[in-house]
Amino acid sequence: MNNLVSVVGLSKKIAKKQVLLGVSFQLEAGRVVGLLGPNGSGKTTLLKTLMHIYQADAGEIAIADEPLSFASKRFISYMPDHNALFEWMSVQDAIHYYRDLFSDFDSERASELCSFLEIDPQEKLGRLSKGMKERVLIMLTFSRKARLYLLDEPLGGIDPLTRNKIIKTILTGLTEECTIIIATHLVKDVEAFLDEVLFLHHGKLIFSGSADNIRSEHGKSIEEWYLEVYQNA
Repeated sequence: MNNLVSVVGLSKKIAKKQVLLGVSFQLEAGRVVGLLGPNGSGKTTLLKTLMHIYQADAGEIAIADEPLSFASKRFISYMPDHNALFEWMSVQDAIHYYRDLFSDFDSERASELCSFLEIDPQEKLGRLSKGMKERVLIMLTFSRKARLYLLDEPLGGIDPLTRNKIIKTILTGLTEECTIIIATHLVKDVEAFLDEVLFLHHGKLIFSGSADNIRSEHGKSIEEWYLEVYQNA
């Protein structure tokens, strides 16, 4: 199977600090990938570089067999780790904004997700709790028919009900044609449904592999293997 994502020798400095160094990996379509590491390990920078928000200082990135460029954003749906929408907007305003911005936005899917996630389209974003804002962001992200979904800490600081609904939304969004990358330090929350894992440590990729292989070859859970790898890094 062809790789949907190919990253070779990726390096990035921000304010003269080396945030990513020599990162290389390939990902096939139809996979849920955990980009795991403690805070400050480079996860957000890697996602923003894949999204072409940041430009790499060195290395090569290809998405769907095309070198990464501004045009690659038509393949990629990105959920940042904060609400980037205006607080005065209603949820419906945000849906219209995404519909106008992205040609692959599916309004019918957005309506279905609003119902499943118990989102009131008339509610103002500024009135919503953190958990409800996360629901809105995940709804907008998965209302696009993208090839690559990038989720930055989608499960942080939210209640268990919201967490379960977001996880179900992620899993129903997976198809054979797309890949989902979830950046998080909450390994236990995501390990049950990961196909692949990437471990970042001080900007370096210190482990990549199949979740099933970790369980079968090492006899450990993802969290146990994660802790062992980082303790020896």
